[in-house]
Amino acid sequence: MKEYEIILKEATKGMGFVPNSLHAMAKKPNILGSFSMLFANIKGFSSSQTSAWTGIKLVFKNLMWTLKAKKQSHLEVPAYLKDLIAHVTSNASGCRYCQAHTAHTAHKNGVSVKKLQNVWAFQSSDLFSDEEKAALHFANAAGMVPNQVTQEHHEALKEYFTEEQIVEIVATVSIFGFLNRWNDSMATPLEEKPLQFAQHYLSDNWEIGKHQP
Repeated sequence: MKEYEIILKEATKGMGFVPNSLHAMAKKPNILGSFSMLFANIKGFSSSQTSAWTGIKLVFKNLMWTLKAKKQSHLEVPAYLKDLIAHVTSNASGCRYCQAHTAHTAHKNGVSVKKLQNVWAFQSSDLFSDEEKAALHFANAAGMVPNQVTQEHHEALKEYFTEEQIVEIVATVSIFGFLNRWNDSMATPLEEKPLQFAQHYLSDNWEIGKHQP
């Protein structure tokens, strides 16, 4: 884990040990680096001993990990499936703003309107592959409060995805957990394009709620 030593040292300064969650994220270093920067900027660095130079080194490390991930993008979970994962987990959490955004983005990334309109019943729809169903079943359980993910969900994912891809799936659910809470708590007004898309194509299962422009 020498490559991630800068992050692990900071965690140890603040907590006295390295959380296992960081070891799991390290399977995708760009996710670990991005999370560490986000966390530090929101909550603050681990200790008063952290120097500005440490922060600068983390920025450069994260840039390197991001560029490396870009070169390996063919190994990642497809963008359209991440959009569907984000849509399903946002539905489970009840965030209307993120439901509209993720549906609009999924369509831009090639997901048909018919598929989006049937995503509410993905488990019984033949529009979805077994691989997609495993990912969306996990996303739905992960978006619920309290969390409903079981070992069976993980076993299903392992049939179709690598460890690195599973980290991507969990990271997608998790970043939308942040956005779901942010946008619902802030009652973020919905922009025109996702609003029109949602009203036109998702109207049977969607309403704008608190996100009036």
